[in-house]
Amino acid sequence: MINLKCLKNSAKWVWMAAILAFIIFYIISKKELIAETVSMLPLEALLASTALIIAAKLCLVVNMRLAANRFNITLGWKECYCIYNMTQLAKYVPGSIWHFIGRITILRQRGVATQPIRDSLLAEHLWVITSAILLSFLLVFTSIQDFFQAELSYNLSSTLLQLVLVFTCGATVLSLLFIRRLSRWLLRLLPPLTALPFLLFIWIFLGASMWVTLQPFVLSMPPILYIIGVYCFAYVAGFLVPFAPAGLGIREVILTFTLTPFMGTDVAILLAAVNRIIYFTVEILLAALCLHQNTWKLVR
Repeated sequence: MINLKCLKNSAKWVWMAAILAFIIFYIISKKELIAETVSMLPLEALLASTALIIAAKLCLVVNMRLAANRFNITLGWKECYCIYNMTQLAKYVPGSIWHFIGRITILRQRGVATQPIRDSLLAEHLWVITSAILLSFLLVFTSIQDFFQAELSYNLSSTLLQLVLVFTCGATVLSLLFIRRLSRWLLRLLPPLTALPFLLFIWIFLGASMWVTLQPFVLSMPPILYIIGVYCFAYVAGFLVPFAPAGLGIREVILTFTLTPFMGTDVAILLAAVNRIIYFTVEILLAALCLHQNTWKLVR
């Protein structure tokens, strides 16, 4: 009998090895293009992208705190900041559960019961993923209607729209399958009104972090709403793929696919990689701030 857990873990390590091999091959074979692309990226664009990702991560901290408070887990803003950012780096470890385990361990050490931890984690991620799915459908559809049918290949735009539609419909069907049995519990998982602006800002900031790096490489800037929409879609797809830690590789493939109509494939790959590097760097910087003894003691 096949051991599914072993197969899943093996797939994750194979995926990580494949990504590493691709990176090494790409750097060796495209070193001139990489150097040229990096030289064309303005420092202002890189700093703006970094600042936007920082803003998005801070909104995610607020989202975590609101979800925790929803289930009577009382946490201050600084506590949430450290708990969130110190555990986020673990999502890059193959297994896709270590950042959850880290969060659960810290909260259990603080005396929080298992059920509130479970419900707050579920609510927090449900709010993020649901908002991304809805925005990806709304913004990609709007951008296609206003821009792509006139400016770009209809086949590409319609394919992307179909992917988003299938994704959204699948999520809706899955939700309806459980809503009757779990309706009372699911109502508690609905986000409070105070969470909605932060959920919106998360995706605006993340999409804009990609958009601001495009200008030196395109003749006509793509609509920012389109970039925000596809970033939402890429984020969710990466989150849901079980063998890709932190969506590594999946998010970049989707971003590359959606940027290709505006620039060469090689440049699109590089810009998607640059966005991931900035994203990862921001995560390290935000986590490093928690290493200060006076701050980290808040969560111990």
